[in-house]
Amino acid sequence: MLFRHLPDEIFQALSGSNRGLIEAVLYDLAEVFYDHAEDPIKEKSTIIESIEDTLHNLDSYAWHDEQKESFESPKTIHDYALRIYHRLVNTGWLVEEQELYRVSVLMTPQISMLLRALVEISRHGKRNYGATVLSILSNLESVAKHPKERGVTLSQSAEASRDFSAHLNQILLGIRSLQRELFSSRDPKAIVAGFFDLFVEGILIADYKTIKTSNNPFRFRRQILEYAQEFLSNPALMGDVAQCYVDQQLITMAEAQALVEKDCRDIIQTFSTIEQRLDRIDEYRYRLEKRAADTARYMDSSRPGMANKISGIISDVAKFERLPTLKNVIGTRVVGMESAAQPMKRREPPPPRVMTPAEVSIDAIKLRDHQRRFHEARQVTVTKLQSYLERQMNTQENKHILDFTIESVEDLVCFDHLRYVGSLGVTAKKIEKAFEVQFTERYLDVHDFVECREFNVVRRSQA
Repeated sequence: MLFRHLPDEIFQALSGSNRGLIEAVLYDLAEVFYDHAEDPIKEKSTIIESIEDTLHNLDSYAWHDEQKESFESPKTIHDYALRIYHRLVNTGWLVEEQELYRVSVLMTPQISMLLRALVEISRHGKRNYGATVLSILSNLESVAKHPKERGVTLSQSAEASRDFSAHLNQILLGIRSLQRELFSSRDPKAIVAGFFDLFVEGILIADYKTIKTSNNPFRFRRQILEYAQEFLSNPALMGDVAQCYVDQQLITMAEAQALVEKDCRDIIQTFSTIEQRLDRIDEYRYRLEKRAADTARYMDSSRPGMANKISGIISDVAKFERLPTLKNVIGTRVVGMESAAQPMKRREPPPPRVMTPAEVSIDAIKLRDHQRRFHEARQVTVTKLQSYLERQMNTQENKHILDFTIESVEDLVCFDHLRYVGSLGVTAKKIEKAFEVQFTERYLDVHDFVECREFNVVRRSQA
């Protein structure tokens, strides 16, 4: 039986005329009992105070007397809280335990699981697929590296895959039901509002925009399938994982092997059919978005008050016994080919093609290396400049411009920048402290490379 672990009266509190108050109270009590940092057994006064806080936050509340209750109608918030508290205790949502004069309140594990599930259904928020897929891949990698110690995490990956598959089905069914609901509406405002409130905020996947990109959360699908297929095809690896199942779950080896095979096949089934299921979801999403876009376009192009004007014209025309001849009232055709809405064209994915790696010739690689080395040689750094000076000065205290040698592109660049040491910034202060460049008014031609002012490089004394 589905409800054999639950009290028979558990759903009576949610089926009466006061269900709105009960739902609001249970929603807030879920947070009170889910607080992992505190004791799950609460004081009765704490629960009643929480119920009072919920009632304070409600805009309006009214208690509807039922025939089975012989209590007087509540008049204050405290009376409301007591009435709701006793209703929850009587229907099995809360359990009282009394020790001497102290009354404690708790939820049984079955009731707590039920309330948690109902709260999750009511929230039905967006899901982030990237984190789910990454957690499955991480668990499978851990199993492949340490099958005897961490093999049991395969069952967690399979459970996450099944939950992932179920959520895809929920999205598909949710879009279909929303489509039927919106298509049956004749109110344009309701269609547009329902599209954004129910679909965009409630059903759409959190990282939906990334599904069609290179950074999509399913780019690890091939690795996940490879791991799962390797577990099935490698008897030794499958035996190690099954042995971990035996140790952790206290079952026989045959049962463990059957569980391992089932978990692997569930993972393969989930990630092998992702594209087909996403295509179906995308098909329904396209129809829904097109309906909302058409509705918004018609709302934008319509004239406010046009229906009242046409109704007034029809009423005025009805007063005539003989209809007058109307000429040139409307200069354009009301209905025609021009007024037909053009459906949006759906973007089709490009056809598959064979990807062949492009081979780069050896000459192109050599040319690229030569260009890279040439650009690196032209770059001026303080390290290169200091090394050039130390090599040229050696142990000399003073050196003339014509005594410097230029043997490479690096030497030419460093020699040309000796004149600008003072303007190279803070990083060149180390060179300025070690050497001084003294200029004259003469201009010299240096080694047929460059013509510049004459200068001497003098080594500063290290005081």
